[in-house]
Amino acid sequence: MTIAPSTNTAASSSNLAKMTQEQDTLFNGYIEHTPFDAHLWIGRAEPDESQRALYWYQVVQASTAIMSTAKVTLLGFACDQGVRRNHGRVGARFAPPAMRQAFAKLPLSAALQNKLSSTNLSSILADAGDIVCHDNDTLLPDVLEQTQAQFSQQVTNIIKEGGLAIGLGGGHAMAYASYLGLWAGLQHDLLGDLQADLGADVQGTKTESRITRHSNFGKSNTGNSNIGIINFDAHLDLRQAPNGTSGTPFRQIAEHCLQQQQPFHYCAIGISQFSNTAALFDRAEQLGVQIISDDACARKPWAAIEQQLLDFIARVEVIYLTIDMDGFAASIVPGVSAPAAKGISVDFVERCLEVIFASGKVKMADIAEINPTYDIDGRSVKVAARLLALMIEHHLLLAR
Repeated sequence: MTIAPSTNTAASSSNLAKMTQEQDTLFNGYIEHTPFDAHLWIGRAEPDESQRALYWYQVVQASTAIMSTAKVTLLGFACDQGVRRNHGRVGARFAPPAMRQAFAKLPLSAALQNKLSSTNLSSILADAGDIVCHDNDTLLPDVLEQTQAQFSQQVTNIIKEGGLAIGLGGGHAMAYASYLGLWAGLQHDLLGDLQADLGADVQGTKTESRITRHSNFGKSNTGNSNIGIINFDAHLDLRQAPNGTSGTPFRQIAEHCLQQQQPFHYCAIGISQFSNTAALFDRAEQLGVQIISDDACARKPWAAIEQQLLDFIARVEVIYLTIDMDGFAASIVPGVSAPAAKGISVDFVERCLEVIFASGKVKMADIAEINPTYDIDGRSVKVAARLLALMIEHHLLLAR
């Protein structure tokens, strides 16, 4: 007599297969693009005030609704796999939502409202959600590169629409993805090469090989390929490593520029002699990096610093601006992956931002390394939110 399998047995087999698949997914990690979340954008209402009592949560819209017309689009890089690889304090992947919540509560300035009509306010800011890295809190070989690839693709889409892209990190490994996304966006038709560059590690290709695989990548010159990087940071992030980390992005970019026979323009501001080895300073010299140390930021006259910035800006056509929040003193910004003993001041960075954005050359910006796990009373995310508000306002008010 043949006995048919019970429905309970079939169901158990199906559940077992599902559990096995879920365990494999957790072990191997996976990437997802989470959409705009309106629940993050909340703040106080002002029913007894005029219509000029406006907050950022009241004007932001989902990128799916207005990205083609948005002046600025936010995109989260919820990943700190690069920090983990670099032996830092993990937790930066939780920063993008925290920064949105702090920024949402800030008011739109009178200057911005005076320049823009109420109808224009509805198209100034879009939120494209987050590229999220699920790494099961462990070191994994591919998830950083996959996250960078998806983030870069979204940055490219924003740049091609003509808006300013602002990344919310996340570890500073985001910088490599930000740069390549900007590069591809300026080249218009090289997104496929970009994805191949960043996705090659999934097949086991090492970082250096990934950078140099595509000899035609970026060679379609549109007149905007001369990109300058301005990085506020205690660290040079020029480390040599077999795979990308939060300490390697600008070395990776330098190798990419070399392969494409393009100049590598990198200005690092706030660099600490106690946060970088002599080998890193040697590499910076070999690559022609312009360094403004944390000591210089505190001791040199502002006019001298401003002139250094203006000279650097004059040499490039497009600027990628990145702020690693560990460049600030730990007493001001405690919630970071690598706290700084000295650091630079918020006022100094704000003065620099005004000069940089007045050039009208900033096409990509990001804020990295906020780590809410180690924050105190939300100090760090509040500083990041203030800088984010200033960058957006400068872009809309100062750009020529």
